[in-house]
Amino acid sequence: MDLKKEIKSIILASPEAGNDRMIGIELEDFIYDKNSRRIPVNPCSEYSASALLKDLIGLQKNDKYKAYYSIEPGGKIEWASTPRRSLHDVQNELNNHQKRLKTLLTNHQLDKIDLSVEPIYLPNEIDFIDHKKYELMHKLFSLTGKHGPWMMRNTTSIQVNIDILSKTDAEEMAFLADCLTPFCVLLFANGPFMAGNPANNSNHRYNFWNDTDPSRCGNLFDHDIHNKDQLLDKFVDIVLDAPSIFTVSIGNDIKKFDGSLKQWLQALEKSGLLDEHKINIALHQIFTNVRFKKHVLEIRGTDRPPKGFELAPAAFWVGLLNVDSIRDQLMKIFSGWSQDERKIANANACILNL
Repeated sequence: MDLKKEIKSIILASPEAGNDRMIGIELEDFIYDKNSRRIPVNPCSEYSASALLKDLIGLQKNDKYKAYYSIEPGGKIEWASTPRRSLHDVQNELNNHQKRLKTLLTNHQLDKIDLSVEPIYLPNEIDFIDHKKYELMHKLFSLTGKHGPWMMRNTTSIQVNIDILSKTDAEEMAFLADCLTPFCVLLFANGPFMAGNPANNSNHRYNFWNDTDPSRCGNLFDHDIHNKDQLLDKFVDIVLDAPSIFTVSIGNDIKKFDGSLKQWLQALEKSGLLDEHKINIALHQIFTNVRFKKHVLEIRGTDRPPKGFELAPAAFWVGLLNVDSIRDQLMKIFSGWSQDERKIANANACILNL
């Protein structure tokens, strides 16, 4: 099997629930101490994001459905639900997460802000995670755009994950999600302040991502994917052509690699070391607003919603992409759009002006 086919086979792997489509979300939070400072990321004398992460994991040890917790570069806490059949089930998991988080925040005199852009601090005023992967990412993004450090330290989002049931399903959902992204970005914009000033009409988080690394970010449309035809093949081309951010050795050590992801994967293939884990590492180095992972379409363009509205973007996406009659109507609409109309829609999402 050639490299491109191998990557596609992983993306199109059968979901764990078969044809019963599962959904999930990933949600991030800014955490502050009692003096309104962002908490430190790495273990130290203060209560850090690392300690908070450990305690959150510990509090769910008896739960039937165990969420996945992680730390983002600037100390943001990310909660990821397990795959569930309905948004009601996801909401129940979210409620449990919020109870755990509230308990720990209260115990340690901490607070969180439900915004998608850090309202007070500049990137260099925020602690950075001590992790080789993110160090390499920061160095690269400091060269490829003006706002990589802002994206890494100063933004939060919600990502919606929807199971893929077939190649046609994958390509239709990805095309429609890419067409709908500018509308979703505007509807759920939630970054009213930046560096102590009002955002005015700038859609900061969306703009930060657009100025991070054009080889792996932006809309699929920006990568010359203008319709659903051969969309999956073209997405794999994005993966293969992108410069590597990091690689993983046999002993799982993270290292720098001067070359494209294609060159790294080809080297592994020649050595007989290419496996699903390495391909998944490559897939996770692409940050388009719509991207593929193993048997999942991930939709990434939406700001972190306000408290109480966390699942609104997920309902938006599931409602539009998971109902055949609605999807058919959307395909008719967007298949008729010209490239100029798509460009205008994407450009308008940069400005908060409905």
